[in-house]
Amino acid sequence: MGINLTRNLFYRSNGTLSASVVAIVCFLSGIAITLHVATLVRSEMISQQKREAVAGLSEARGRLEGEISRTVAHGLGIRAYVAQFDDELFDMADYQEIAADLIEENPSIRSIGLAPNNILRAVYPFEPNHKAIGLNYRLNSAQWPAIRQSMLTREVVIAGPLELIQGGRALLIRIPVFPAAFPGQPMQERAYWGIATLVLDEESVMAAAGLMNVINGLQVAIIDNNADEAAENGIFGDTSIREKDFVSLPLHLPGGLRWELLGYPADGWSAAGSQVWITRLVGSLISLAFAVMAFLLISEVFKVRSMALHDPLTGLANRRLLADRMQQLAAMSERSGEGFDIFYVDLDAFKSVNDSYGHSVGDQLLIEVGKRLQGQVRQSDTVARVGGDEFIVLTPGNMRREEKRAFLTRLSENVAKLFEYSEILIDVNASIGVASYPTDAATVEDLLKVADGRMYARKAKSKQKSNDILGKGLPQAG
Repeated sequence: MGINLTRNLFYRSNGTLSASVVAIVCFLSGIAITLHVATLVRSEMISQQKREAVAGLSEARGRLEGEISRTVAHGLGIRAYVAQFDDELFDMADYQEIAADLIEENPSIRSIGLAPNNILRAVYPFEPNHKAIGLNYRLNSAQWPAIRQSMLTREVVIAGPLELIQGGRALLIRIPVFPAAFPGQPMQERAYWGIATLVLDEESVMAAAGLMNVINGLQVAIIDNNADEAAENGIFGDTSIREKDFVSLPLHLPGGLRWELLGYPADGWSAAGSQVWITRLVGSLISLAFAVMAFLLISEVFKVRSMALHDPLTGLANRRLLADRMQQLAAMSERSGEGFDIFYVDLDAFKSVNDSYGHSVGDQLLIEVGKRLQGQVRQSDTVARVGGDEFIVLTPGNMRREEKRAFLTRLSENVAKLFEYSEILIDVNASIGVASYPTDAATVEDLLKVADGRMYARKAKSKQKSNDILGKGLPQAG
């Protein structure tokens, strides 16, 4: 309805009012856009800084992901080594040499433990980790969930940081061991031997990845999104930056870790002011110039638009404008469920008026019929001339049956009033077909066909009753 009211105001004014309104709207809109652009300039400056910060975080992320993936690969190597001794009694000496080599190659690994049947039987180095020997993981509520997950999924699981039995806090890489009973045995068919654990020193892992609390002026922190409480999910750095406008990147780590790398400038995001004031000044001048141009050009635009969308004889909407409004109402109907009605009006025996009195009289009759139809509609309705003597009245919102019948009666009675022009009296009659969207048709094109068919049906019924000349011996117009 609001769209139709605006269009009616635009097209029924002489152009000056519309030009003034449009010019004012253009100026105010330009000012609003200018303020918005100034805000965008500031936002873009901050966004640029954020992009640069994300690029720095991306480099740090790549290093950390590579370091942890490399450590996990070492763990897979020890799993393959341990699986060789599946059919022998477990002896710590069997794996001390490879454990020592792995720790020497990767300083981030504090210790390596083996737990056949989930009971820790061996740890390297023995000191100061001997206190953990004999630990039954099934009875440890802090460590058992990750081990159980590793058993069930048959995948590497990284847990922590956790407090250790032997003291301190560390990341734990749990590697389930499933020795093959024969070459090529599917993993799902292998029996569970136990768990191998790599204990990682957090600070050493971060240092090996080149992570520091501040990198190129950017405060860096890591949080664990798997943690239950936000206060306990800090992994690295000053996690208070979570309360600021930080940037972040997810870390793609093996073993189910859901870490997030955060960054925030030590001095905060900055935006220079000169660009903002220049934007406002230039935008205001452009807005003023645009408003003046709009005022000078709108009259011509009014004429062009009016010619394109209105019938030049009656000034009513033409078929193109009617179709546009019907399509808009149809689109709105899909969201609101409210349709619209059309009344297809066709004058009876109009050709005889042109033949008897000339086209000038016929044109005046068409103008008068258009005025009569407009006199019966609301501001939100549309009256259009879609053919020589054919009109359509478009009413948004489906009327009830009684309302539709009453409206149809009013249209018929007003159109059928005697028409007088240059001492010529013409009795006017019309046939009207009614159709409702979406009740009668699913598309605008089909709706027009339904209304047209019903109009011709009424015309045929009317011709059966009477086809005589009416009104002082003059041919019946309509």
